[in-house]
Amino acid sequence: MEPSKRRPSEKEDRTKGILEFTRNLYNSLASGGRLPYSVTDLYGFIDLLSIEPREFSAANSRFLDEWGTKLWNMSSKLKQDGSTSAQLCAFSLAYSSTVRKDSRVTPSPVDVLRVFKSTLKATKCCLDQGHVALAERIVEIAAYYEEVVSQLTKQTHLDNLSECGRLSKEYYILRITLAWKQDRLDLAEITLTRLDQDERHLDPVLVESLADLLFEIGNDRKVKLKHAEAVQWLEKAQEILSSCSLDALSSDAGELHIAIKHSLVQALASLPKGSGNKEAWNVLEDLDAACKERLPVQLLRLQILSTEPDVSYQEYCDILLRVVRTIHLTDANLRTILHHVHRLRSKKPNLAHVVLRAVLLERLTDAKQLPWVEKVLVTVIWNLTMSTEPGDELDCLSQLLISLEGNLEQPIGPSATHAAQMLLWKRVETCYGHEEYVAADAWCRLALHQVFEASGDLNKGKLQRKLLLILLARGDYVTAFEEYSSMSDSNKSAQETKYIMYKVALRTEDSELASECLSAILDCSDKDTTLLYACVLEAQKTGSKDQALATMQGILQKHGLATPAGVYLPALLRCTARLLIPEVEGAGNHAQAAIDGICRLFEGAVAHAKASQKDSTIRTFELPELDWFSCNSYNLALKSCTFIDLYPHDLEASTLVDLSLRRMFCDFLSGSLLVVVARAADHIEDQLQHYLDIRKHTHSFQTHLHKQLDRLEVGAEQDLLRKFSTLLAFEFEAATRLKAWDDLGPLVETSSQCKNPKIYETLADITLSSEAPAETTIAILQNIINLTWQLEKNDINKLSRWIRCLFQLALTSKVEVTIHLLDQIMTIASNGETAYPLEELEWIATTTFNQAIDFYCASQDTDCKIWAEKALSIAHLVRDGGSLHKTLQTKYMSLRWEN
Repeated sequence: MEPSKRRPSEKEDRTKGILEFTRNLYNSLASGGRLPYSVTDLYGFIDLLSIEPREFSAANSRFLDEWGTKLWNMSSKLKQDGSTSAQLCAFSLAYSSTVRKDSRVTPSPVDVLRVFKSTLKATKCCLDQGHVALAERIVEIAAYYEEVVSQLTKQTHLDNLSECGRLSKEYYILRITLAWKQDRLDLAEITLTRLDQDERHLDPVLVESLADLLFEIGNDRKVKLKHAEAVQWLEKAQEILSSCSLDALSSDAGELHIAIKHSLVQALASLPKGSGNKEAWNVLEDLDAACKERLPVQLLRLQILSTEPDVSYQEYCDILLRVVRTIHLTDANLRTILHHVHRLRSKKPNLAHVVLRAVLLERLTDAKQLPWVEKVLVTVIWNLTMSTEPGDELDCLSQLLISLEGNLEQPIGPSATHAAQMLLWKRVETCYGHEEYVAADAWCRLALHQVFEASGDLNKGKLQRKLLLILLARGDYVTAFEEYSSMSDSNKSAQETKYIMYKVALRTEDSELASECLSAILDCSDKDTTLLYACVLEAQKTGSKDQALATMQGILQKHGLATPAGVYLPALLRCTARLLIPEVEGAGNHAQAAIDGICRLFEGAVAHAKASQKDSTIRTFELPELDWFSCNSYNLALKSCTFIDLYPHDLEASTLVDLSLRRMFCDFLSGSLLVVVARAADHIEDQLQHYLDIRKHTHSFQTHLHKQLDRLEVGAEQDLLRKFSTLLAFEFEAATRLKAWDDLGPLVETSSQCKNPKIYETLADITLSSEAPAETTIAILQNIINLTWQLEKNDINKLSRWIRCLFQLALTSKVEVTIHLLDQIMTIASNGETAYPLEELEWIATTTFNQAIDFYCASQDTDCKIWAEKALSIAHLVRDGGSLHKTLQTKYMSLRWEN
């Protein structure tokens, strides 16, 4: 029977896996490949080796020691990334430590020291590469060997006793470093205490290393704004470094000593409420004695000085000046100086200028570094233009530019020039806005200094135009002309320049220059009309109506009705008309030109209004515009009547006759327009004034009519009489509105001159619709009836209606008029030429008889008989076969009289 095979135990499987893992790891790294295992696998094997060292046999332990040594040597040679090296070191140390910690193997002091050194080196490697977790595991291994080494130091017969003490001190330094990396400064302080107890046994290398570590910890606390802790660690670093003679330390120890003091001063100066300033000054004095005029020391002085309760800015300035005069110029140093100048400028701009001037004139002009000069010059200009303190900024900058111009081999570059001129421009604008024109002039001239020659023609032209505006505001027109002459041709021809010179020309009454500038602006106004509007406003502002008129007429002449975008044609026409209308009242050819211009203007307005109504896309003539043009054309027509009266009377007869006829037409047109306006007027005062004007024009027409009737042909004479009858009707209406009742009768009499029956119908209607008193109405209607009856051709129907109206009015107020009217009716009705309307005769006869009955009831028998007989007489004229007469007579005969 064959013996059964024994199954491998779990421990043997784990041992086999570790051995296989070791070979594969080494072979892969030896062949130049990457790690064949993940980071997680490495951690797992490290933990396994660290926790179970006794699971391996003696042979396997020797194997692990051997391969751990190989992996360590391999990790020292590898040139892969730092992460791989650190993990590999940790793994190899885990191998080595496993065999060393096996109680079955008695390690020699040499082996212990070798492994201890390796653990310290691996810990430092992991800490340098930021693998704090790995470092912590290695330190746990190192702690075991540190304890072993401590026991070895008690054996005084050892040759490497001093090395054991040194390695222990290195171990504690690494423990402090690890605690710092873990942000466990309490542990670091405890570990440091153990070192302090044995401080005298530290060799110079360890002293320097420990001081450097404490310096880094202090700086780290300072960066994290924990200044009190930073002071504590930095003071300890200084104390440790000072415990050893500098001669015994390395050459770098002196720089470390200075760096520690530098950071200590910074930390002390950053303590709240300046509590560390006094101590900081003491440390700084020691530092100054060692470094003399070095830049960091001077910067520390500035830092401490800025934290003082009562800062001496003059001292701050003096320190900066000392720095400026002694420092080696570099980009970084120049930036540092400008940084502190900015801080000084926030409190004392004048002192900041002193420092900047020293930098610029004392150091940079000889440095042949134009970029530095540009940077500082822009800073100088920024400081002076933004200064709010009263001072002599203009003189300072002027003198600086003069000095700089003589020392520069080439002008300032375009970018710096643009930045400087932008700052100066803002100051110019501020002064100009506050009406500080003298200062604005000076700042503007500084912006045009020769130092800024690289500004370009466009920027220079903009500044020159601003200077022209300033001179214009100051009223210095002579200098303005000089500056204009010095401009380049391209800047002279610019629209903006022409507009400014147009303003100058208006104020100096230089019409030739004004016309030239206006013409240039008109030529460039196809797309933008802003300057044209500005020219009009400027001309009106200065009282130069001729130039304003010339501008608007120029637009109309150039563009006609097709005005450029942005121009509202009705507004342009209205404004032009407003300027032309006053010119009409002048004399000579100028007035005639104005009249011609107005005529063309209104003709153009009519043409555009018609086009606007036909084309919906150009509807610009809305109702308000039409109202304005219609009202003003009417007003012009009224004024033209007055103009005719201004002609002299010693002209030729034919000319006077033509003027008189023209005046009549104007009176007729004015009267016709006035009656329309008066009827539509909302205010009674305006309405009455219009009616008064109607009467004036009617009287004027009548006056000139008598001069024309004898010389005109029949057709022309009849036309004038028709116009006169129309005006007379308008005047009659005006008289009723004005309640001029006494004037109505003469107007009716005057109407007979018109020889027009229709006028009586109009007058009668106006009378009946007016508020005239009854007596006036009766008189007017009676007069109209009489005049109408006298005409050869009259309308009996209209006449009968007027008679009825008059009869009704007179029946209650003037009986005698009624009796006369009845006789007149009988006369008209008995005339066989025209048939009196039957209905009217019946109404008159019946109404008259009813009035007789009223007298009968009132016992006025005499009046009853008179009225009854009149009624019977009129009834007899009714062509109804005598029916009405018979009826009335029967009723009359039935009356009973007292006598």
